[in-house]
Amino acid sequence: MLQDQVPEADRNALRDALFRLLIGDLMVQLDGYARASRETDADRLALFDVLLGVLAVPQGAESQRPEALLLQQICEALPRKSASVRLAGYVVSGAMGDVLTLECIAGLPLPTLQLPKNTGDPCWEALECGQTVIRSVEDPHAPEWIKDLHNRVKEVGIFPFGEEDLRGAILIGAREKGYFRRVGSDYFHAFAHLGEMVLQLRNQSLRDPLTGLPNRTLFLDRLEIAQTQALRNERLLGVALLDLDGFKQVNDRLGHAAGDQLLLAVVQRLQGHLRAGDTLARMGGDEFGLLLPGLDSVDSLGVICRRLLASIREALDIHGEAVSISGSLGITLYPLDDSNASMLIQHADMALYAAKDAGRDQFHLHTLALDEAVQAETEMRVMLQQALNDKRLILHYQPIVSSVGEVLSVEALIRLQHPEKGLLPPAAFFSALDHPSLARSIGRFVLEMALRQEEAWRREGLALRISVNISARHLLDARFLDDLREILANHPDVPQNQLEIEVTESAPLIDMAGAQVLLAACHRMGVRVALDDFGTGNASLTYLQQLQAQSIKIDRSFVRDMINDPKDLAIVAAVITASRMLGLDVIAEGVETAEHAALLTKMGCSHLQGYYFSRPLPPEAIHAWSTRFRPILRVGDVSTFMDILPPILEGHTLRVQMFLRALRHENPFPAYTLEEDAEDYCHLGRWLRGEGARIFGQVPDFADLLTRHERMHQFARAAKSLLDAGDTEGAIHQGCLLDQESRLLLAELLDMTGQNRNRHP
Repeated sequence: MLQDQVPEADRNALRDALFRLLIGDLMVQLDGYARASRETDADRLALFDVLLGVLAVPQGAESQRPEALLLQQICEALPRKSASVRLAGYVVSGAMGDVLTLECIAGLPLPTLQLPKNTGDPCWEALECGQTVIRSVEDPHAPEWIKDLHNRVKEVGIFPFGEEDLRGAILIGAREKGYFRRVGSDYFHAFAHLGEMVLQLRNQSLRDPLTGLPNRTLFLDRLEIAQTQALRNERLLGVALLDLDGFKQVNDRLGHAAGDQLLLAVVQRLQGHLRAGDTLARMGGDEFGLLLPGLDSVDSLGVICRRLLASIREALDIHGEAVSISGSLGITLYPLDDSNASMLIQHADMALYAAKDAGRDQFHLHTLALDEAVQAETEMRVMLQQALNDKRLILHYQPIVSSVGEVLSVEALIRLQHPEKGLLPPAAFFSALDHPSLARSIGRFVLEMALRQEEAWRREGLALRISVNISARHLLDARFLDDLREILANHPDVPQNQLEIEVTESAPLIDMAGAQVLLAACHRMGVRVALDDFGTGNASLTYLQQLQAQSIKIDRSFVRDMINDPKDLAIVAAVITASRMLGLDVIAEGVETAEHAALLTKMGCSHLQGYYFSRPLPPEAIHAWSTRFRPILRVGDVSTFMDILPPILEGHTLRVQMFLRALRHENPFPAYTLEEDAEDYCHLGRWLRGEGARIFGQVPDFADLLTRHERMHQFARAAKSLLDAGDTEGAIHQGCLLDQESRLLLAELLDMTGQNRNRHP
């Protein structure tokens, strides 16, 4: 173009001018690039400085939530150190995971953000896709909280972090459009990662470390949110506490590792039966919390509860052993129960204990009547505590007589001397006796007063066995045996076998293994054990198998109607027969008429107690009563005892034959034959030391029967030792001696029985 249109003389000057213009424009552009690069580097350095600063500065140790302080420091530092950042904040998911709330913010004020999941907000958009979202304040589809930043920021960057219900995002408001494209997103992803770390740390403090379930703190947070949602959605919210029945026994018997495995297995089962939106939390130990939102009726709640309890009831394989437990549920319904969160949990706890008191393995709904009952129990407990402090608790004693009319023992029964209502029986404060704050102190008081009274009677020449009721909570208290030893030591003149403790089914049902150990220890100390209210509970027959006891007390509810009700009569007869065959004393409670006394005696009941003989008496009246008492039944009446000896002797004979066959390897050795104390617990041994001793103990030849019986077991042990040593012939010889001894024993016993019957035609 220069050659065609510019004269040759001007070409050099024009070329020089154009070159200078080109160089100048290039310099201008290069200067612009340099300035932009310097601005970008400065922004990046500012972001790096913030990141380095929050990581390098130690967090305030005095803060109870240093992780929240970290996020606040990030938010405050970003607008302060970066000229391009006008706003920085964090939003995090709430306790239920479906609402984003503003955790902290700095730079510019924002309204209190509550962003539900279904609003289509760009924060949720970023969380759902897992990618950064940049939104201009001029975007017509932007939410109002972003549009409100108009004229102060140009665009907002949303950088998500976390997963599932632990999610959030860092919000950055930039002065200029294209800021995030210019500086990149790496630093903001680093700030997002710090937010995720904070959530994880917070989650660890709000989760149970074993199961990963929400803990009590997070449960309370979720409960408050669920209450708001229940009102908004006009639905019922179930707030429940679940306790595992029998967990402690498994944990004690199989160890903590097995207990942890059991908890994890139960949690897995429960979660499999919960709906989306339900919450299962571990409140501590074997207690769990449940939030059941969106219920439309009480019936729908019942369906869920029955399903949960059924899942717990199924046997579990724990360390190769089949383990069965159950659950008890206490529930309250919001807003029918229009209480705050802590009170709702308290009401669910009341309902839980009502379910346990009703027999466990069931659910119970909180009601106003339950509130009133709890209030009455609280007043009852206060009254009992005050009476204990003021020494207004006293003991009365009800005599127990033998079926032949002898006064054998008394049962200590507590009474409360009320300043206005007079003398109150146990029914007025019974449930408070086993309260955690009172059970041990009441138990110690009764033991001490009873043994002190026993000493006083012995000084007067009256030797009576004394029975004391021990609550389940005191019996299972780790200090019970120490209490018992201490109080017995305080009264050395009272033989230990003159004290009998009465226990109900509550303790073994709570902890059978623990009850077995404790009662066996009492047995070794010489203290007798009676199973009280026998026949009324779920585990009565199990007691006879597994607990060491010397007496069975048949509950008055069976005795009262036995003459008119054939089912009650059958139960009483069965208990008497089983107890006699096991060598246990049988005490019938609630004997109120001569007809009851006569029938029980003819059925073989060895001990009788009830108003027919005497009401409970103050201690000073017992001596005079025992002096005046005359046998109501004639001695001859005992001749009509039901004869339980033939089946015992038949069983004994069969066991001897089994033992002889075992020596020839034809079958296993029968139980209670070779053990160290087998003679006390075999079929015949139990009868000889129980009913046999009571009926024939005064017969001169009875001691020879006991010696012959012991000799039989000695022959059995000798035969087994020879067999183990390989001397089969010697073992069989000892077996023959055993058989001969058995035949002599049976002949002498039958002869003695006939002599006794002849004496009492």
